[in-house]
Amino acid sequence: MRLQIIMKKKTDRKIAVENEVRYARMTGIYNGAGFEAYFSYAANINDLETIIRENLPDLVLCGIDHLPEEKDGITVSTNVHGWFESHNVLYIGSDPEVIERALSKASLKRKWEADGIRTPPFVHVEAGEAGLKEGIQKLKVLDAFPYIIKPENLGNSKGIDENSIAWNVDELSRVLARMISLYSGHILVEHYLGAYPDVKEITCAMIQGQGAMQCMPAFLGLAQPKRFHLITSDDKDGHHTVMSPLEPEQMERFVPFAQSAFESAGVRDYARGDFFFADGKFWAIEINGQPMIPDRWFEEAAGFDGISEAQYLVGIVAAGYRRLRAQGKLTSAFPAGARALLERTRLAEDLSAETPHKGGLQDV
Repeated sequence: MRLQIIMKKKTDRKIAVENEVRYARMTGIYNGAGFEAYFSYAANINDLETIIRENLPDLVLCGIDHLPEEKDGITVSTNVHGWFESHNVLYIGSDPEVIERALSKASLKRKWEADGIRTPPFVHVEAGEAGLKEGIQKLKVLDAFPYIIKPENLGNSKGIDENSIAWNVDELSRVLARMISLYSGHILVEHYLGAYPDVKEITCAMIQGQGAMQCMPAFLGLAQPKRFHLITSDDKDGHHTVMSPLEPEQMERFVPFAQSAFESAGVRDYARGDFFFADGKFWAIEINGQPMIPDRWFEEAAGFDGISEAQYLVGIVAAGYRRLRAQGKLTSAFPAGARALLERTRLAEDLSAETPHKGGLQDV
C-alpha cells in the first residue's frame, strides 16, 4: 500500500530541524511496518498536485489544513481535505466541514453548547470598532471574570500569554483592543479556568477504533509552574511541559466526557482535544482536528495507555483504512507487518487481509 505523508515546513529553523528528524523517523516506521511510504513538503496547492501526480498514493496522511491556491489571478486559502475530495484522493482524517468547525473556536463551542457539552462561557468578538464595543458590552453582561482572550482561529495556544488574561473591565478593554490590532480578525473571549485552586489541564489523544473512539488522556503541566496555569505555544515548542497519567477513577469519569466532546465535534480517524478539570468539573476547551503528527503530547498520552510511538502512528492509518475499506473505497490489503504491530492493542480490530463486501458507498 502506497502511503503519502504531506507536511508543511516550519519557518523557525530550530523547529524545522527537529521536525526533519521526527518526519524521517515516522516515514521509517511506516516503511518498516510494510507500507510503501513517501514523505513530502507542500507549500501550496500546486505542490500538492505534483506530489499526488508523481507518487500516485493509495492513501494520504496530511498535517496541513489549508494551502494557498491561485485562482483567476487571486490567491485563496483552500481546505486541503476539500481539495482531496474534489480530486478523488483518499485521505486519513476528518471531513472538510469538520476541519473548519474545529479551526473556529466559537463554532465548535456553539456546537458543544447545543449538544450539552460543558465548555466555559464565552463571547465571540468581531473585528472592528463596532465589534469591539458590542463584545465588551456582552462580556460585561455575561460577567464571567476572569477572562482569557484568544485569536478565534489559531490553535496550539498561539497568540496567548499571561497578558491575555483580563481580571476586570479595564483590562478587558485594553487586552481586546490589543488582540484585535495584532491579529486583524475575530477574537474569542472565554471564562479563564486557571484561577481555580483545583485546576488541571488534560490533553487527550483520540484514535478511532472499530466502533468506538479510543481516548488516551494525560494531565498536562508546566516544568516550572507559573502563578496562574497557562500553557503557551512557546512552552510546547520549548519542551517546558510535563505529563502524567490520570488515576483509574479519573479515567472512568473523564473518558465518556471526552468521547462526547469528540463525537459532538464530528471528528473521525484521529484528533487531539484540550480539556480542563476545574471547580470540580470537566470542561471542553478546543479540538485539534488535524494534529501534525508525530506530536510529543499525542505520543506521551498514548504511551500512558500502553501504545508505543510506532503503534499510534500505524493506528492512525489503520483508522482511516478501516473506514474507507468499510465504505468500499479502498480494497488494498493492510500490510501484514502493520497488523502484527497492532496485535493485542485496542487499535487492532477488523484489519484482516480479506477484501470486504462492497455495500452502499458513502462520501469520504
